Amino acid sequence: MQNITLIPLTGIELNGITIPLSASRKEVKNVLGEPYETLENSLFYFHNELRFDFDNDGKVNYIEFLGGIDGNIQPVIYGVYAFESEADDLFHILREKNHGDISDQENGYSYRFLNISVGVFRPLIPEAVKDMIEEADEDGYPMDEEEIKCELRKAAHWATIGIGIANYYR
Repeated sequence: MQNITLIPLTGIELNGITIPLSASRKEVKNVLGEPYETLENSLFYFHNELRFDFDNDGKVNYIEFLGGIDGNIQPVIYGVYAFESEADDLFHILREKNHGDISDQENGYSYRFLNISVGVFRPLIPEAVKDMIEEADEDGYPMDEEEIKCELRKAAHWATIGIGIANYYR
């Protein structure tokens, strides 16, 4: 497992090497080698669990971790594992560090911490799982305990976390 720390408004530290926000494509490749996948403005690494987005000048403006709780990369932010910690716990830490405006346009599915340019996302929230269980019961196809456990686990943890340059979300 990689030892990766997210440093909001700065970049990431990977095994003691910093890849800053504003790094060039070449600088990213010098540290990580050839990407797993390349899109026009993005480089993906570690089986698409890490994405670097580039601005029009070819500089990193956003870094996102996409593996979630079951991924091979478990990044650390502010001293806690972003995916392993409970979603609410990480939310409270990020809110405290942000000291200001938070965008919640998706009603708990994602948050954007505007002052520290950190974003988190999950495909389910606990309330949605409760609704899913009720709907399955009403349709005559109740969910089994393993399905419920799996869905509740997804809802309890963030699936992605990303950091951007200053004012990325503004």
